[in-house]
Amino acid sequence: MNVMLDAASEERAAMNLMLTDPDILADYVNGFFGADGPYPTLTNEEARRLEAYEQQLNQQQARQQFANEIAQQERRAVPPSFQRPQQAMPTPGRQEPARRTFWGDFSKIMDNNPESAWQFLSGAPPVAFQAKMLVQDF
Repeated sequence: MNVMLDAASEERAAMNLMLTDPDILADYVNGFFGADGPYPTLTNEEARRLEAYEQQLNQQQARQQFANEIAQQERRAVPPSFQRPQQAMPTPGRQEPARRTFWGDFSKIMDNNPESAWQFLSGAPPVAFQAKMLVQDF
């Protein structure tokens, strides 16, 4: 216990000397907050440079991250369901002959002679009805 009391007494004497002598206190504060101390403080110019450097670094990292994301998207293959369909482009001024389809012919019959449309429908192949839904009002 005597050893501990002696150590505390020495520490108290050193603190008393440091707090009462302005030169020793100034050296301690400069060392504590200086470049070699545990809490260095920056001058205004150093703080501005550091802030500019950090902003520049953040911008470079953001650009690099964006470039990486773009590269990843380019490497991924586009699924076939999202690809554009490939079809022949029509030649301007040239009219293609109209293709005959069951429903196109049925539409013409309904326009011209709706009374005989039932005869046309009764002779329809079953495949024609698979993609259509017929509605009848009562």
